[in-house]
Amino acid sequence: MSQERQRGPGRPRDADMEVRVYDAVLEVYWETSWRGFTFDAVARKAKVGRAALYRRWDSKEDLLVQALEARSPLSTPIDTGTVRGDLIELSEQLTHGYAELSGLVSLRVTLDAMVNPDLLSHLTDTLNQSRFVTTRQIVQRAVMRGELPSSTSTTLLLELVTGAVLTRALFAQARADAGMPDSLRHSTLIVDTVLRSLI
Repeated sequence: MSQERQRGPGRPRDADMEVRVYDAVLEVYWETSWRGFTFDAVARKAKVGRAALYRRWDSKEDLLVQALEARSPLSTPIDTGTVRGDLIELSEQLTHGYAELSGLVSLRVTLDAMVNPDLLSHLTDTLNQSRFVTTRQIVQRAVMRGELPSSTSTTLLLELVTGAVLTRALFAQARADAGMPDSLRHSTLIVDTVLRSLI
C-alpha cells in the first residue's frame, strides 16, 4: 500500500501549518503594520499556499485575531487563593506576554486602531476582553473574601496594573528582563502599591 493511502483520507498533509502561519502573522505585522499585512505576505513568510489561508480564515482580521488569541499574554488561568497572589500572577503573565512578539504586536494593533478605527476597533475589543474577564474574576473573588471593597472598579484595577507593566515593557527593556528574578520583584511592587491605594 502506498504511503499516500496509508495516511488515510482527511489527515492533514502539513500538521504544523497553523504554528507556522501564526508565527508568520506576528512577524509580518510587526514588520509592516496593518498596511502591509496581507494574506499574500503571510503565505510567503509561512511558506504555504494562499489558497490554504483562504480556506481556513475568512479575512485578514480573523487571521490576526486568532493568531494573537493563540499567543495571548494571559495563557494560564489565575486563581492563587488571594487577591495579592492573583494580581502578582496577572502582572507576571502580562510582563512575560509583552516581552514576546505577540504582546508587542497586540500593542501595535492598538496603536494602529487609532489611525484605522473602522478596520481595527473590533480587534482591540477582542484582544482586551480576556484581560478584562480575568481581572473581573479576580475582583469578584476578592470582594467575596472581604479582601477588596465591593465598590472596587475592575477597569481601574486593570488599568493600574497593566499601565505599570506596559510602561516597563516600553521604556525599561522588559523584553531583556523577562524571566529574571527582577520581574517578580517588580510585579510584587506594582501590586502592593495598587492594593494600598484601593484598601
